[in-house]
Amino acid sequence: MITDLQGIIKTILEEIKQQMDIAIVGMSGGADSTLVALLCCQALGPQRVYSVHMPATSHDEATFNNDSRRVASALGLQQYTVPIAGIAESILGSCRTALGLERLSQVNEGNGRVRARMCVLYTLCHHLGKSLELRSRVVGTGNLSEDFIGYDTKGGDSLADIFPIGELFKSEVYQLLDYFVGEKLILDSMINRTPSAGLWLEQTDENELGYTYAAMEAPIRAYLAGTLSETSSTGDLEPVARFVLERHRAHAHKHLAPSVVRLRHFCK
Repeated sequence: MITDLQGIIKTILEEIKQQMDIAIVGMSGGADSTLVALLCCQALGPQRVYSVHMPATSHDEATFNNDSRRVASALGLQQYTVPIAGIAESILGSCRTALGLERLSQVNEGNGRVRARMCVLYTLCHHLGKSLELRSRVVGTGNLSEDFIGYDTKGGDSLADIFPIGELFKSEVYQLLDYFVGEKLILDSMINRTPSAGLWLEQTDENELGYTYAAMEAPIRAYLAGTLSETSSTGDLEPVARFVLERHRAHAHKHLAPSVVRLRHFCK
């Protein structure tokens, strides 16, 4: 739970101002991207925040991106809509052909769409930065609850120039959004409280993971406090704690800088 709302908000806004002149935010209609877009708007002003809506299907268009455009319009943000179905299918189709497969796994295909979106964000980011001669950055929307268990896509939504809410639990994301509702900056109806990565039709985070973010928060806090560690025997843990620790171990590589093999001692 956030105990100093004003302190958190001030710190985030100052960091955004320090690192960029223009913010590029991929918006999905979910709580995280709504909060990040709102914070960027507060820091830079709406004219310098570019919301990007990237539907992969007609379902995305009618649900997630209908919601994301509603939020962006309410905040007065700059907006681009870039459908990514063709981009993703070009990549996935070429891979299917090379592998001699009719279909890749559901997760693999979903991740392909997420990576296509990141390509779009960085293409727009480069163009806007050069054309406007301003520091343009892609702003990530990941939170601590997702990132700790690696519930993101390597080369996709795990990639950005800054993660303003990367140290906030999902519960704290909602706490900040509720604060901004109270400040009348957004409406409560704009907050999607059913987390979904939108990887496939009717996908939700809870159904895919098997646990809610609320249930996973306690073991993550235990790990951060040092009472649950990498050396803990998973066989002695409650199921949700075991799940959290095993996922953290398996997916931690997503948030590490690529390793470089040290070779200079062989060279002059």
